Amino acid sequence: MVVGVGSKNIAGSFLEVIEKQGWQGLWAGNAINMLRIIPTQAIELGTFECVKRAMTTAQEKWNQEECPRLQIGRFSLKFSLSCISPIAVGGAAAGIVSTLVCHPLEVLKDRLTISPDVYPSLSIAISKIYKDGGIGAFYAGISPTLIGMLPYSTCFYFMYETLKTSYCQSKNKKSLNRPEMLLLGAFAARSSLALFPQLESIFERNIDLESS
Repeated sequence: MVVGVGSKNIAGSFLEVIEKQGWQGLWAGNAINMLRIIPTQAIELGTFECVKRAMTTAQEKWNQEECPRLQIGRFSLKFSLSCISPIAVGGAAAGIVSTLVCHPLEVLKDRLTISPDVYPSLSIAISKIYKDGGIGAFYAGISPTLIGMLPYSTCFYFMYETLKTSYCQSKNKKSLNRPEMLLLGAFAARSSLALFPQLESIFERNIDLESS
């Protein structure tokens, strides 16, 4: 669904964009969106793998050695990382870090898409946004974005890694081929959104904040 148009269905939005902006309106903000996707995915995947491996190493180390204890009188509290999923922690960290780093690109994309008359080009959008609100304007709507990204990213990576491991074990495979990666990734993404239907409202609220 294209943001910034009044229709509530895909076909209606498609026709409305063409009527108001012409065929080129269907690609409004596409350049900045392509520039946003590359660093966002790179940072997200890199953070996920780094945190997952660090957590796994820490768990193995703590399992080999005696876990830290907190002694309070007769009571002894044992700290353990075994109950924490490295995949879930890595997924949460990936979503937070990529959002914090790349949110300004998301703001630029939405401004270029929603208000092409006010922001006709990337350079004008950067200049106008900075002039109107400084650096902070590039982080408009960051709070609802983080609130929505945290559960989604955690659930997505946890489901994807779990599905991948289970599938490879059932098929006696070491890795997935590309079609299998695509299908499992799509299923994990759709399932994550289905588990958190309120995320759509959060993202819509985020767009309202950015465009205000």
